[in-house]
Amino acid sequence: MLLKKIIKSIFVGYFLPIVNREIENKTSGFITKEDFEGLILPNELSAQNSKEINILDKLKSDTVPMDLVIATIARSVSNSSDNSVILPHDSTQPNKDPKNIRIGFYGNIANNAYNFIKCLRRLGYNAELIIEDSFFDAFLLNRPFWEDVEVECVSYEDGLQYESEWSQPHYVRRVAYDNELQIKYQGRYSAIQEVKELYKDAFGINLPDDKAFLLAQNMGHWPYLLSMARYDIVQLSGAPISMGIFCPKPYVVFPTGGDLFISPFEENLFGFLMRAGYKSARKLLFCETNYPEYIRRLNVNAECRFAPMMIDTDTYSPGEQENIRKQWCSKNGGRRFILSVCRQSWEWKGNDRLIKAFYKFSCDHPEWRLVIMEWGPDVNKTKVLISQLGIEEKIIWQKLCSKLLLRKYQQVANLVADQFVMEGYGTSVLESLAAGKPVLMNLEKSNNVNEYLAEEPPFIRAKSTEEIYNCLCRIVNETFLEEYSTKGLKWLNKVHGYQEVYVNYVTSYLDALNLNSKGEDI
Repeated sequence: MLLKKIIKSIFVGYFLPIVNREIENKTSGFITKEDFEGLILPNELSAQNSKEINILDKLKSDTVPMDLVIATIARSVSNSSDNSVILPHDSTQPNKDPKNIRIGFYGNIANNAYNFIKCLRRLGYNAELIIEDSFFDAFLLNRPFWEDVEVECVSYEDGLQYESEWSQPHYVRRVAYDNELQIKYQGRYSAIQEVKELYKDAFGINLPDDKAFLLAQNMGHWPYLLSMARYDIVQLSGAPISMGIFCPKPYVVFPTGGDLFISPFEENLFGFLMRAGYKSARKLLFCETNYPEYIRRLNVNAECRFAPMMIDTDTYSPGEQENIRKQWCSKNGGRRFILSVCRQSWEWKGNDRLIKAFYKFSCDHPEWRLVIMEWGPDVNKTKVLISQLGIEEKIIWQKLCSKLLLRKYQQVANLVADQFVMEGYGTSVLESLAAGKPVLMNLEKSNNVNEYLAEEPPFIRAKSTEEIYNCLCRIVNETFLEEYSTKGLKWLNKVHGYQEVYVNYVTSYLDALNLNSKGEDI
């Protein structure tokens, strides 16, 4: 039945235009099998004299491109929603202790999930992180060791060699992407029944044919999916959201950037699966006030809740790093430091604006130095610009470094500068505020700010080169810097501190499980 439905939809969108073009060149007024040998024609749409054609046999003989079939099914599934059975909840029954709920985090974008579970475990919750080696979590900045080990490197590949120095905590589990399973199941229709049986044996759930066919194209992630059975609730972020429709447990989605702005709107298999992952979620948590406008475009049916990014304020906090300060001072005589924490990407970060503004500012304030992280696609462009402006002696380049070392840089800096193009801000901005440092950046005001935040982020705001320059001229005033340092740290602890915001997350997990959280001490 599934394949026949697929063929009908493919015929209408793919083959019917071909048929119509051919009809224009015919005088007989109808189509016969002989006229279009090899063309798939569903019986109900073929002309009266055409002979019966076995659609399924034609499909299996690869008349229809496999990629087209996969895309058709994926597009159809991406328009579905959460149809899981949710039993009525009896509010008079005793509730499960929230701290006994097993929470699995999947998708460790920028180590956000790793930091989340550290905070939740510190509060007594049973949270674990699952890392998929060689695929979803292969990127250097998504590896947990990047948070804990002091590393400087010249490339991502160079940085990965330091993972052996990391002691893996028991609450971090690693699974491997299985290339052999991927090759074994992808690209064949006979895998549908095999995958259904595997899924039923593993989870006790009957997987529909269409989802089984899509899973067959993604069986390299089978060990990843198997690990989900261990938890009561799963949180998905980043690319693992695409596995949502195969998740055997209730799950919530927590996007952090491109996994909401870009991925679910792509017209390919991954984009369709991401879209389906959002629509089948029990709850959707969002951490920035501009996210709802993207969520609305996805027509998500699940309840959406504002959950500010959780910051580990025990780890990210004010501190002194005299050794690093002495190193910076000794390099070229500077005494005051602006740290640019973001990657070199002029289109997305506007690094060139900061450098041009700093050139002008440094002419009158020779004691200031600009510290730049040497990573990103536009490093060479930035070096050329610095050379053209003749300010090489006022720039301190730091290699790509781990979060442990970046924390120390943030503590040393007098001012942290981020991006001047995008409308939001990343975790490194919040972690800079947690270090008690004022942050200079662009922030487009969202119409939703007042709806979700009691007060706006206390950033020093600038966008253009001239605006950045004017703000830099104000930082020479110690009172100005201290004011923004104090306001920023206070706001961060109140809005993003883990002891303040963890309730937003735990409550959503309980609600996703249909457990009554009202009145519970969580």
